[in-house]
Amino acid sequence: MSTNGLKPGDINLASHGDMERLGKPPHEYFEVLRREAPVFWNPPPDPQHPRFNCPGYWVLSKYADVAEASKDPARFSAWENSVLWTNPKENPIVLEAQRSGLMGMDPPQHTQFRRLVQPGMTPRKVAALEPFIREQAQQVVEELAARGTAEFVFDVAADLPMILLCQLMGVPQDRRDEYLTLGNNVANVEFNENFEHDNIMLFVFLDEIVQAAEDLGDDTMLAKYLHGEVDGRRLERQEITQFFLTLSIAGHETTRNTTAHFVRLMDEHPDQKALLLEDLEGRMPNAIHEVLRHSPPVMQFCRTATCDTEMRGVPIAKGDKIYMSYISANRDEEVFDDPHRFDILRPNADAHLAFGTGPHFCLGAALARTQLRCLLEELYRRLPDIELTGPPTPMNSVWFNGLTAMPVDACPHAAASA
Repeated sequence: MSTNGLKPGDINLASHGDMERLGKPPHEYFEVLRREAPVFWNPPPDPQHPRFNCPGYWVLSKYADVAEASKDPARFSAWENSVLWTNPKENPIVLEAQRSGLMGMDPPQHTQFRRLVQPGMTPRKVAALEPFIREQAQQVVEELAARGTAEFVFDVAADLPMILLCQLMGVPQDRRDEYLTLGNNVANVEFNENFEHDNIMLFVFLDEIVQAAEDLGDDTMLAKYLHGEVDGRRLERQEITQFFLTLSIAGHETTRNTTAHFVRLMDEHPDQKALLLEDLEGRMPNAIHEVLRHSPPVMQFCRTATCDTEMRGVPIAKGDKIYMSYISANRDEEVFDDPHRFDILRPNADAHLAFGTGPHFCLGAALARTQLRCLLEELYRRLPDIELTGPPTPMNSVWFNGLTAMPVDACPHAAASA
């Protein structure tokens, strides 16, 4: 019996009701699973989410198992029944839409498509973008300083990712608010009752941007995808649109939530904040890795078994889904000492799986780290006293480890002395 009173099966990881009841990621429960049932069957929730049918899945809670499944697409497929916890095979249109995106592909298609879009995400390309990212980060921070208080998640943390996406795609200035609204709505997949409509509208919006860029020779990433070739093949317009649709969600939601978690954790751990401020630029990269390890923005992705197989001696039938828990793997006691402790000096913080591993390792990881580093360096250089003025509001998602609101005071000491 576990020391925290929990046992395997006490929490349904597919239940939005259980997530709302907990109000936080179930770290204590994952600790029980890692110790007592590292490959555990999580049944369909009762009741089901009104818009999502979950077939149940095998939860992989150990670091080694998550890494093994991630690196074995022949045995555990992203294409077969999507990477989501849902059952899109019930709707062929939804399944095909999932399969048309990079996250829903398997090799060799995934390898070929990744090779086509990889040139826009190389370290050299990201480094070339850094002056623009830094300039925009400074502007975001100055606007926060001028306001004094703010809702940090959507009014601050969401700004830079969307500004950068607009720049990469060449979204006209007069359409950026429209893009921001659609991007936020589609990223809110679990709780947006109009998700299907908004997803179509975002695809149409992006397709219009792609179409308008076809005759342009500018220097945006979008133009390079339109006019570039890899192995003698050019991307089709629909492929480019789908890629940027995926990027609009994955590149926005994750960076926004990591930024918010960073500020939250520094507020909760003033000793770590003091360490950071002693050497802001030197310690920032490892601090970002530790935030990603401690509070990864994506809790899990799923795969589907392509054959009868097993993990740790537990039989997994062909067609069963597996749930790869990044949030549990990142606190595996066999990999990380004292894993629940937040430590920005942790020597192996960068071993986290927040970006995944294997063929599906996050294509935009370098870009995300650069955004985070620029914004957070500017934030703590300009507003080192920033603090929360109330508890953050959790998303209560079965997919994202996110926040929906977090009130902050940007310059509390200045206000107190005024």
